[in-house]
Amino acid sequence: MSQQRAVVIERNIWASPVLFVMVAWVLFKAGQGPAGWLVYGAGWLPALGMLGWCAARRRAPGIGAVVGFGLLLVLGGLFWLNHG
Repeated sequence: MSQQRAVVIERNIWASPVLFVMVAWVLFKAGQGPAGWLVYGAGWLPALGMLGWCAARRRAPGIGAVVGFGLLLVLGGLFWLNHG
């Protein structure tokens, strides 16, 4: 796999928590709290997987980790305050 393709895949995986949080928000708004929590929890898997991948390669995760984990933490707190 070329280096450029690997970088694109890595960026997309770091951005994937955005999709999980959006789907969880829609589920919370539709009154499907347990399903919303399930989707929100699943959003942690790609971010944690990429963190492990970066640790295994001894690379700094970069700004993608900050955005991904920051979004999960902030919106997880908001979901908990509104639907916990």
